[in-house]
Amino acid sequence: MPVLLPWVLRDPECRGRKRKGEVLVPDQWGSPTKQGHLRDDNSLVKGLPKSLRITSKTKSFIHDRHLGNEFVASHIWRENLSGVLASRIPILNTFVPNLVWLPSQVAKLSDREGGPIQTALKEISWSLYRRVPLTEEARQIADRSWALLPEPASLQQVLEDEVNWFVTTPRFISTRKSKLTSVINALERIAVGAELPQTFEPSRYRIGLPQVARAERDRLHADLSLHANGINSRQLVVEVDHKN
Repeated sequence: MPVLLPWVLRDPECRGRKRKGEVLVPDQWGSPTKQGHLRDDNSLVKGLPKSLRITSKTKSFIHDRHLGNEFVASHIWRENLSGVLASRIPILNTFVPNLVWLPSQVAKLSDREGGPIQTALKEISWSLYRRVPLTEEARQIADRSWALLPEPASLQQVLEDEVNWFVTTPRFISTRKSKLTSVINALERIAVGAELPQTFEPSRYRIGLPQVARAERDRLHADLSLHANGINSRQLVVEVDHKN
């Protein structure tokens, strides 16, 4: 079914408000609106899949398990063409393509309108659900919901506009190259039986590196040498053409 709880909408005031023991707004959770819709504080939504088993082709740590308490029910499209938040509209509040369960910290980022997390979620949902085959009755219901949801913007454009970057400096690049060179030199000194200087840190690495098997040290030396030969001041970090 395209909409899981078509009689339910979210009312942030339904649990009421108190101040110093005085009831400012009475608890109205579960009571009907004038249109007959059930007022909810999202508790009915967040528990929807609790009884369902999760299936995953690639993530064994969640395959065949059930949803944990660390996940939060989120709306992918909050704002929509109606001008009213999706959670206040029954055909969007529990519209399957508009629901996702996310770790709590990620869920907060999904609330940022036009941000990369929200845009990525919209693109994924659109690609998964927009053209899925439905019965005629289900299609009529789904089309009413889709009519309120704008097609997602390009994630590539959002990333170009929204992603923040670290600004590297010549000193930063030089330090990274120097650190790499010091490890290569240390491996070469060990190979000829020379002691490592006390300035080579951290001390546990200085003490333990000579104990690593010769074949493993040789492999590490070859790998780090490849890095050293392939870099210059502009190639040590990935440079992306972005706006200042």
